[in-house]
Amino acid sequence: MSLKNFDDTKYYILCPAKMSTGGPKHLHQLGAELRNLNKKIFMVYYPAYMQDPVHQNYKHYNLSFTDQVEDKEKNILIVPEVNDSLLLSKSYKSIQKVLFWMSLDFFFITNFRSLSKYLKSLIKIPFDLTYKFNELTQNYFGNITFEKYLKIIYLNIPFVNVLKKKDFKLNLSQSYYQYSILKSKNVYSEFLNDFINNEFFKASKKISLTNKKNFICYNPSKSSNFMKRFIKMNSDLKFVPLQNYSMGEIIDILSKSKIYMDFGFHPGVDGLPRESAILKNCVITNREGSAFYSKAVPINPRYKFEEKKNNLVKIRNLIDKIFNNYESEIKNFQSYVDKLENEELNFKTQVKKIFNS
Repeated sequence: MSLKNFDDTKYYILCPAKMSTGGPKHLHQLGAELRNLNKKIFMVYYPAYMQDPVHQNYKHYNLSFTDQVEDKEKNILIVPEVNDSLLLSKSYKSIQKVLFWMSLDFFFITNFRSLSKYLKSLIKIPFDLTYKFNELTQNYFGNITFEKYLKIIYLNIPFVNVLKKKDFKLNLSQSYYQYSILKSKNVYSEFLNDFINNEFFKASKKISLTNKKNFICYNPSKSSNFMKRFIKMNSDLKFVPLQNYSMGEIIDILSKSKIYMDFGFHPGVDGLPRESAILKNCVITNREGSAFYSKAVPINPRYKFEEKKNNLVKIRNLIDKIFNNYESEIKNFQSYVDKLENEELNFKTQVKKIFNS
């Protein structure tokens, strides 16, 4: 269903205040591109009481913001899929609403957090028992995460019970992962990808392959127990956690490393694997979330692993091979980087198609 645009239509984008993650970055990219299309655009940060709600990483976008939304049919409200945004959007009755699925997992996680203590306990009891059994039997059920458990629950109940689809005139999907799952629940969506900052591509041109070092980067905030176990078992390897660094520091570290490992739950098409590949890292992932889909994370399947005990040795062997044959192995990621170079152009084309109709 297309949106109704008028000369005086105002666009409002709900966004968490003072937060620097993939979701807020994507929302600011969208706001900037809508402004480039001469739209009247306002960020609506929450919680609203913050004096300076704009995170330092997004001040350069110089986007206008407000805490007053004109609830009129001619205007458009863009709502990220997290529960706080969904709750805020319910107070507006006339405005055209767009639901932006940058993640499926955070929709389930934040919805779960909003439940009563009683309901949360009922949901968690089977997980806690299964998790304990899995620990005692050394991963009889493979790697179990609460995110994966919630996904199984939510995807096996009617979506109408957790989302009022009729409240939204349009759904957007950040990747094929969200698009495919939503389609299975009879929710049609339009693609709207994000893109990697041009600073990463500039830095990539300065990298010398011979100066690369034998260490592995990873994201500790999204790493699974399998990843933690792998690190513990391979204490002779150097692992560098990418956390609490500025963009410049991230670029500096990834310009020196040879491998980026991501054994997390991949709620969307995450930035770090893409940034790592651009900065000439071989990328190793699991097959969770968006990483399951070749259309979402298009790397060679031999660099993707099920989180199973018998793959621990295979992953180590692959790491040794990359360290010993790095200049040969990195060539396998060139087609991936080529696709990433087109993301910004694709994004601009998609925004124009969706919002200029």
